[in-house]
Amino acid sequence: MPSDFTYQPLRGDEIRLLRIEDDRSGHRKTNVTRHPLIACSIEHVRLPRTLGESSNQRFKGKEGTWPELPTQHNFGPLFNAGKDLRVDKTHLRKSAHTTINDEAALPWRRPWGDYIALSYVWSQPVGSDKEDRFFITVNDCPFKVTPNLYHALKELKKSQRVQQGFKLWIDAICIDQTNSDERGQQVARMRDIYQSAWQVLIWLGPSDTSTQLAFSALHWLSRESKQPKPMDNFYRESPSVDLRPAFIMWPTYNSPMKKDVYKALYHFFTRPYWRRMWVVQEVAMGNPNSPVLCGDQCISWQDIYQAVKVIASDESRFGREILDSVQPQTLATWSFEVARDRQIRGRKWAPERMWKIQETMMCVQKDQRTFSSASGRRELLRALNLARDALITDEKDRVYGILGIKAVADRVNIKPEYKLSQSIIYSNFAKEIMKGGDLNLLRLASGFGGYVLDSWEMDDLPPSAKNRAVGALTLPVLNATKGRELVPVGVVCNHDIPSWSVCWACAPAPTAQLGGIYQADARLGRSLPIFSRGRASLTTKGVLLDTITSLSASNEKDADPRYPSNTHPANTSTYGDFEATRNAFWRTIVCDTTSEGGEKAPDACSWLLEPRLWQRGIAGVWTNGFGLHSFMARNASLEICGFTIQELIFGRNKFKSKLKSMMGENFYHATEFQRESLSWAVNAMAWRRVFGTRGGRMGMGTCAAQVGDRIVLLRGCNTPLIVRRSGEAWKLVGECYVHGVMYGEISLDKHRLEDITIY
Repeated sequence: MPSDFTYQPLRGDEIRLLRIEDDRSGHRKTNVTRHPLIACSIEHVRLPRTLGESSNQRFKGKEGTWPELPTQHNFGPLFNAGKDLRVDKTHLRKSAHTTINDEAALPWRRPWGDYIALSYVWSQPVGSDKEDRFFITVNDCPFKVTPNLYHALKELKKSQRVQQGFKLWIDAICIDQTNSDERGQQVARMRDIYQSAWQVLIWLGPSDTSTQLAFSALHWLSRESKQPKPMDNFYRESPSVDLRPAFIMWPTYNSPMKKDVYKALYHFFTRPYWRRMWVVQEVAMGNPNSPVLCGDQCISWQDIYQAVKVIASDESRFGREILDSVQPQTLATWSFEVARDRQIRGRKWAPERMWKIQETMMCVQKDQRTFSSASGRRELLRALNLARDALITDEKDRVYGILGIKAVADRVNIKPEYKLSQSIIYSNFAKEIMKGGDLNLLRLASGFGGYVLDSWEMDDLPPSAKNRAVGALTLPVLNATKGRELVPVGVVCNHDIPSWSVCWACAPAPTAQLGGIYQADARLGRSLPIFSRGRASLTTKGVLLDTITSLSASNEKDADPRYPSNTHPANTSTYGDFEATRNAFWRTIVCDTTSEGGEKAPDACSWLLEPRLWQRGIAGVWTNGFGLHSFMARNASLEICGFTIQELIFGRNKFKSKLKSMMGENFYHATEFQRESLSWAVNAMAWRRVFGTRGGRMGMGTCAAQVGDRIVLLRGCNTPLIVRRSGEAWKLVGECYVHGVMYGEISLDKHRLEDITIY
């Protein structure tokens, strides 16, 4: 059965829409596929770029409801006890929305009806037969589709909205994928198409044995989010025993939920859909009522968002249970875990690639409908970081796939041209974003971060040893052996692009993003950058502020023996006396902000100077090798502002300082705030280097930094940058935090403004 459907050209502002026909003949099978055909038809409709509609007008689907969304739930199967912990009636709600039958006499929103935009992945569903072929008919012509799309159409054919007459927009069918010109034109219209749809429907794929359990858990978590104190009294806490110095046992937290529930949630969050590049823009154009379908299971996008907020707020326990359900950790008795997002080899287990994706997607969606901040910098960086970490088949779509997102569309005016090279596309994109004078895109650029010594993990052990008891004994012995391989921190980029143009195809070191209210350039004035075509350079005004003279290792396992490096450490501190320098130090290691960003670090975070945190850490908190005690083990001798790290933490008396550092005592009974502040410090420091400067300053920056690099403040960039001399100009190394210059302290009264050219 050849696919002999012929596309007719689109004219003007036309798009194609697909209608699933109510045709009994579509149930017959053919000799080339064992699956029933689904009869469809294509029609061309006009979709003006500016659509106006009265908010008072009533039409079919006005309330945006999806009738298949469940209104009653039985949460008992989620729990070991067989019954829901929260005995209330909030989950037995009846819908007060208009029904399909009530809408029969209402007009359509458009003269030609209305449509649903489908958001899905093209890839093969897990467990499907790769040799199997799936067909539908389009205008009575055979049309081959992917298995995932076939299953989506099969499910949608049963939905009340499609039976009501809603059409579908599906990129694989409604765009002639063999016509590169049409493809580029339609990609440029993605924002209009998804934003103008009655609903964006999210299709995760066919259901599996765990889907029903996962959706039930998400509904429960969404309901839990409405409690005054979500997850309060959820865990059963084991008793703690404190008989120091002889014996100590910290409390553990036992969940009443079945282990299968956590495993089902893991499989939900690791579905291919969530990592797909185009999903970022498609979901952004939707709304909180968007239905999310997985086989015959359904939930609203808003309920998923409320559920992941609960998981994120209890990540060290509930989130850890999700991850441990499929990859047990070597030490089961740790009460809390932090910094899993910072691991290199374990990135597939990172929360940033699971429930934090949905949380960020909802923020991007909200950004579409609200007035952004004066600059929209935070909204822009949020969208760009999502796109950078997404899965893609064509690397050019890392740019083209987000052109419809408001924070990008407000700055960038380019049309998709797939004939251009990847390097040109990335450079042009960077120019468009920065041409107005906002250079904060430079904060995402980063050089290669070097190597760390590889370590054995549970996945590396033979099946017989993949358990906590054996792993806890075996892994430390294996990791103590010599001759371990080197693991790159990020991807070595070989693409021919200037250092000021972010390479979206090459993953950087997995650092935490800094969301502080920085204004380092506040007193430097404003100007527009100049881009030179000949040498691919960026020239703007800036201040060469200082030079890095001492530098820490980026990790305890940093493979470069030069670090920590004290080449020419400063003997003085610009911050004042010893206590003032200690205060500057704790603010530096958290980059003077919090994990949520948007504020300065509270003074209470000064407790991070507690010596026991730098000896063995908090009892019961697993830091994945990024703890403050791990930093101290490698960098105690690092000198910044006239003091060593060891002196700043344990005191200036060298004998007492050395003695304290060797005593090795844990910090016990940490409060929730103390755990959270430690977690942020550990995340902020991971894969960054603490440095001292010639001028007596301290800071923390990219792991690609080297001794001798310069610190520069540029007009239009709200953080300092690290640059490296390259001939008569500079190469951009990455962003940094420098204490004492982040809030406009540097003025042109005492510093010279000059042209800074970056290749």
